[in-house]
Amino acid sequence: MRVKILQLAFIFMVFEAPLLQASEILSGKDVADIVVGNTVQMVFRDARDDFRTRTFHEYYDPDGSIYGMTKYREQQGNFTHYVGSWQVKNGKFCTSVYGRDYSCNKIRPLDDGGYELVNENGTLRNVKLYEGKHHELE
Repeated sequence: MRVKILQLAFIFMVFEAPLLQASEILSGKDVADIVVGNTVQMVFRDARDDFRTRTFHEYYDPDGSIYGMTKYREQQGNFTHYVGSWQVKNGKFCTSVYGRDYSCNKIRPLDDGGYELVNENGTLRNVKLYEGKHHELE
């Protein structure tokens, strides 16, 4: 229990760390310290179709697994579930889902306490973090 409290305190310090600048890229270990054991929510807007928006929820298990679900805004019914894996590789936080090769994104803290994810497709600012498993991910 005490270890969990210390971990949560560390996560809170990283989230609220005033020394981190919005332009500073987090190391892969720093990202892992924040997201492992928690759920990340991301909202992507399709570059070709402004109406098409897709929301992802990904839980990063300490065993290296990712349990995710996704849904398009216009989709009726349930979320589509998927699995993947994560690892810290060459100082970066890398993920693989749907059997794809690992991709390593850059993550930057924002002044408002949120995060942005930067990858080859551009910048994504709508990144939220929820403590533990969120939205009943299994």
